[in-house]
Amino acid sequence: MAQATSGEKLITIDGVRYKVRTEVVYQSGLGVPGTLSTTAPIRYVVQYQPLSPIPVVGNPIQPWITLGERDNTNQNNWIFTPAAGAGFQKALIENGPNSLTKSLDDATANALSTSAGVTKQQATQILQVAPNVAPTAPAPVQPNTSGANPNGPNPNATTIDPDVISNIQINTENPNPSFEDLVYPTKIRDNGQDFIKFTVIKYIPRKLNVISTGFGRLGNRRDASNENLRPDQEKEIKGSIILPIQPSISDNNSVDWNGTGLDPLGMTLTSVGLNLASPSLTQRDLDSLFLNAGQTLSDPNVQRAFRLYLAQKAAGVSGLLSRVAGAIVNPNIELLFQGPTLRPFNFTFRLSPRDQGEAKIVRQIIRVFKQYSAVGTASGGLFLTTPNVFNIQYVSKGSKGEENDHKSLNRIKTCALKSVNVDYTPDGSYMTFNDEARTMTSYNLSLQFQELEPVTTSDYINKKIPYDEIGY
Repeated sequence: MAQATSGEKLITIDGVRYKVRTEVVYQSGLGVPGTLSTTAPIRYVVQYQPLSPIPVVGNPIQPWITLGERDNTNQNNWIFTPAAGAGFQKALIENGPNSLTKSLDDATANALSTSAGVTKQQATQILQVAPNVAPTAPAPVQPNTSGANPNGPNPNATTIDPDVISNIQINTENPNPSFEDLVYPTKIRDNGQDFIKFTVIKYIPRKLNVISTGFGRLGNRRDASNENLRPDQEKEIKGSIILPIQPSISDNNSVDWNGTGLDPLGMTLTSVGLNLASPSLTQRDLDSLFLNAGQTLSDPNVQRAFRLYLAQKAAGVSGLLSRVAGAIVNPNIELLFQGPTLRPFNFTFRLSPRDQGEAKIVRQIIRVFKQYSAVGTASGGLFLTTPNVFNIQYVSKGSKGEENDHKSLNRIKTCALKSVNVDYTPDGSYMTFNDEARTMTSYNLSLQFQELEPVTTSDYINKKIPYDEIGY
């Protein structure tokens, strides 16, 4: 493949000057110089460079930004990138002997003729008949330093290749293996006692849905505990730990609310800003807006208070109006919603093995909580990967021995294990069993979890939790 670039042209669109050029990527016919292929795709793009009246510090050379690609199969003969504003699109779509497109075509034919060693007439014919390839991913756009121009190039246009985000995958070099369920005390499942179950699962990140010219959003996180909803490569339940339910069971569902004020000056400025931004605003509307504001300020007391208030703001002091006049500007304070919170859960277990079998299980339980909450490594230590996460469930036995969610205790969403604390001498002295591992007679295991996502009404409704259950 070869490339030809036309000379630069200076153009003016809506009073703003730009440099434009074209670029052609082509292939010689059968690989023979001096010929052009009529079957191989030819990419013919137009690019712009803003003319900044002020030198750009640290970046004296402005990049060339792709505005569109010539496509003779398209109705407008161009496929535009998000960088092309309405003014540029209108200029390129126009036809005629003096049009911008005619000038660009002529410059492109000259560049192609010189580069490929063919006549200009041959180059022109090839540009007209050769198939063109529509752009698959428009070039990233740099800020337009030439000043605001709604009809020029779009300075806010950005593109992200969706393949980069949807297919990125960093795998842990030594992932934690699966393990058999660990149960302490060993007979807790057989005696009908309620228990708490910690299921260790692989962390599945939420996918980012990219919208190049709109808002992005996060996809749903698959329920890692539901094998039927997940593809084979993501069936990563590592194992479970079953422990007795401890005293001091509690949860705290909270939402962040905060008192926020909006004083009259802020209201006025907001109102002015909204009115000025209205596309249907007329001069009559402006006159009415400022007339109403003037009538409010015609009261001498309001004028004095307003001057004092402005002086207080300018001086950066507080309480001036209250000190002088015994009053304050009404802040119109209101409690407003700020966002959800993520619930923490803390558990403490006393593990006192009664025989050699339970001693081994207790050591394994502590090991699992420590190991599976540790970060992983990838690419030779270049990356650190997310630890495993945990599903936590209070379980009660049904009349037929089935294990169900405990209806009278709270449910818990998938959690990260943030802290593992082990007290090896909870009785205040060093005591071990006379086994080969010298197992401690007792351990105090403290775990600090936090949910990955906030609780929403959808968690109750979509999962169809019955009204006689506490739910989350």
